[in-house]
Amino acid sequence: MENEDTQKSIMRRAVECYADCIFRVAYQYLGNRQDCEDIVQEVFLALVKRLRLDSFNDDEHMKAWLIRVAINKSINFVKYNARRRTSPIYIAPQPEGENFSALYEELNRLPAEDREIIYLHYYEGYTAKEIAHFIGSGENAVHKRLSRAREKLKNYFTEGE
Repeated sequence: MENEDTQKSIMRRAVECYADCIFRVAYQYLGNRQDCEDIVQEVFLALVKRLRLDSFNDDEHMKAWLIRVAINKSINFVKYNARRRTSPIYIAPQPEGENFSALYEELNRLPAEDREIIYLHYYEGYTAKEIAHFIGSGENAVHKRLSRAREKLKNYFTEGE
């Protein structure tokens, strides 16, 4: 009974702390609120299964695991929809004001992998090493992709491409 209460407490804290983050990660791939909410549910169902078998070293370990699961489930969702010929349309949430319109328009033109890295680095504040761990890539590859994505954005704004 005590173990069950501990698991419920961990789940409650995880939902409170990480649901928004998981939603935003999924949104980078799906751009659809309903689909993202489904992914969030699936991620927390996976967490329930994980907690029955194993625990986490600390909160950062749990957050990293949740982000990785969210990425995987989002990618699988996109692949499934591609096979069904109904791919989701990515529409980034826009802050208020016209100053951000061009930036968000250009961000939406970037490949999903580049948007993911930019999001994790600039919005969530992760280092290239941490991002490499999340996406199963090398740290140098993350640096290179981040650099290329920034260069594409820079070119657009300086040259008007």
